[in-house]
Amino acid sequence: MAENRPCRHLQVSLWLLSRDRMIIANDMTTMICPPAPSIPSFNPGAHLRAGLSRLRAHLHSAMLVVVLLLAASISALADEVLQDWIPGALEMPADIEVITDRAIGSSIRMFSFSTERDGEELLSEWEAALTEEQGYQITRTQNEVLGNAIEFSGDDILNAKILVAPQSDGNETVIEFDATLR
Repeated sequence: MAENRPCRHLQVSLWLLSRDRMIIANDMTTMICPPAPSIPSFNPGAHLRAGLSRLRAHLHSAMLVVVLLLAASISALADEVLQDWIPGALEMPADIEVITDRAIGSSIRMFSFSTERDGEELLSEWEAALTEEQGYQITRTQNEVLGNAIEFSGDDILNAKILVAPQSDGNETVIEFDATLR
């Protein structure tokens, strides 16, 4: 930084600006002076930008909170709402707890839940409801590995399977729906 010293007079005829000095030329007389001290200037644009930046950060945080709340609400509703592709004749148990709810593309659906109700009893009720009330074509299968299942097709469902998964522990039964929609 330049020191505070008085200006000096020289006989020079050129203009020169340097980093630590300002040279002012006037015909044949030149004065070399130390630079004036810099005074911070008020820049309202900078203050406005800083304020907007803080506001933007707060709005970003608020939006994140809103998105998380909506996601939590939607997942809570998914547990309560019956899938619209499942035939209306199938009465779901009151105590279902959704395990899986997936849509792959526009036609494949997978849905599974657990319940305290007996799986064989549910399959029998659903088989009767699909045959009598909805006119679905039904095939009942039993597999040692996969468990008991109903396969059906009709209306908007190209093919679907309701499977009672073999129980391992506890009193809960796991029911799985797999469907290909038309």
